[in-house]
Amino acid sequence: MSDKDNNFLDLEGDALDEALLAAIDETDEEERLARKKKAEENQARAEQARVTAIEHEKRKAEIENLRKSLPNEGRRYFLMSEEAECFVDKNEAVVTGIMFGTCKTDDEIYIYRNDGKVMGSKVLDIEVYNGQVFEPATEVNQKKAKIKVLVDFEKTGFTAENAIPKFAVLSSVRPPLKDDKGKVSVENPGLSGLMFRYPEFNKDKEYLGRLMDGIANGRFLVPAMKDPNEPEIKGQKKLKIIMVTKKDDPNKRVLPLFTDLQALYLWRKLFEGEEKPSVIVMSFPEVAKFVKKDGFDVVFNPSGPVSVGLPFTAIDAMSNLIAKHAGKNKVNKEVISDGSKVIVGEPKPCEETDKVREALINYCKNNISIKKAGLLYIMRSGKLSYLVIADAPAGSQKDVFAGILGALKPNLDSIKTVDFSLLSEAPFAKDYFSKKPWDYSS
Repeated sequence: MSDKDNNFLDLEGDALDEALLAAIDETDEEERLARKKKAEENQARAEQARVTAIEHEKRKAEIENLRKSLPNEGRRYFLMSEEAECFVDKNEAVVTGIMFGTCKTDDEIYIYRNDGKVMGSKVLDIEVYNGQVFEPATEVNQKKAKIKVLVDFEKTGFTAENAIPKFAVLSSVRPPLKDDKGKVSVENPGLSGLMFRYPEFNKDKEYLGRLMDGIANGRFLVPAMKDPNEPEIKGQKKLKIIMVTKKDDPNKRVLPLFTDLQALYLWRKLFEGEEKPSVIVMSFPEVAKFVKKDGFDVVFNPSGPVSVGLPFTAIDAMSNLIAKHAGKNKVNKEVISDGSKVIVGEPKPCEETDKVREALINYCKNNISIKKAGLLYIMRSGKLSYLVIADAPAGSQKDVFAGILGALKPNLDSIKTVDFSLLSEAPFAKDYFSKKPWDYSS
């Protein structure tokens, strides 16, 4: 049998050299092409990384510029008043408490009072407690401090005794505002400020009363997901509220409620899946109605910054008290101007209300016939108006009311009309203002 029959390649001399060189050249070319391809891939990755870095820096700069354009650079902080000392002659107050977040001098802040009123203010000075004494500082974070703030006692009508009561909250967070679509943001600054101190004060009855007031008047974010088992309505799946279970009782379901978006985003597990949740806004009465069906407990901000849990019995008791209070006081049975029965109440804090109240106070200052004046709202036949109660001599109302209306008109926006009543003709107002300060008092 020959070598050829065994399929051997018989190469000798120059033929062998040529075959080896050809194989080497072929290998070198393959390696060269592979190196070229790898180099091109590395170059592409480097270019993509460069573009990504530029976009990241650009986005970072945009965020930084946005942050700088926000009030207080977008910093969120809260301090619950443990004590306050007011200086009426200086229009100042010094509030002591623990600051959660970073507060700086010259910050614009809001003071959330226990009666639901909100007062705009400014940080004048800061003193930080070092464990022994309070020392001057330009900022404070997560420490006990004394915060000196501006209070216009003449404009607000507050006194040294009632301007900043215990458990009032100082915060950089603005009151809830309407966006360009008419939706009101969900923020509960007063409640959030109280919740930070829950671990220390949860046995204090006065504190718990303030906390329950904040919950009862709050609006909360509730996460929900599309229910795959429900049919679509107008192309949309029905939402199913997300529940959690108790650690000590896996069979007990609990409704999670969030005071604001920042608290919601702390619940990271909610955003780890491919499908992102929707958010439902619920007021406390709506929450109470929902949990009542199955006796659910609730937990506020389950992932912090501070979590507060309430059993169903507490929510149900609060709901019943609110309903009882509303049924007893909602309809005013006193006669107001035209003899009709109406619903009256305190205007919700907002920029428009503040301007209307300021115009009322300024007008009253220049009219010696008005001893006192207060701003309320009145609802008659479903229509909302402002209601001004004036302590003025009988017979003077025509001129007094006309003058006040002229002063208020430039500030009327969402509410276009104003009703008036003399204090002597509105007995319910005497009781109301015996418990709350007049907006103006000579």
